[in-house]
Amino acid sequence: MFDPNEVHPLRDGGIKWVFYFRKSEVPRRELEIVSWAKRGKLLRLAVTFGSMDPGVREYRSTTAVHLWQMDTLPTTISWRKVFVHVFTHEPLHHAIGRFLAEMAERGDQEWVIQRLGDGRWW
Repeated sequence: MFDPNEVHPLRDGGIKWVFYFRKSEVPRRELEIVSWAKRGKLLRLAVTFGSMDPGVREYRSTTAVHLWQMDTLPTTISWRKVFVHVFTHEPLHHAIGRFLAEMAERGDQEWVIQRLGDGRWW
């Protein structure tokens, strides 16, 4: 019988970082997420996708940083601030994804982040 409160610990396989300099390099799934964010009046500068390897009980993720959106930043925001934000915020997505996987949850990171509070800080 499945216990919904049971947690299955996973090793942390870390984050693989990928940087896209051109929109044409970005996979369709990520472009769909960027479009969804734009419709919500959010600027999606990075996307984190997680996956679990059940054979070794490990969770890892890939974070894609969208440098092709540099010209869409407000003039009051520097790329230095953006990188500080991305390199502190996306590991939070990684951790949330890992904990969801440990609890065998099917919810996604965006759902959790929305309930924790707005991720924008500028």
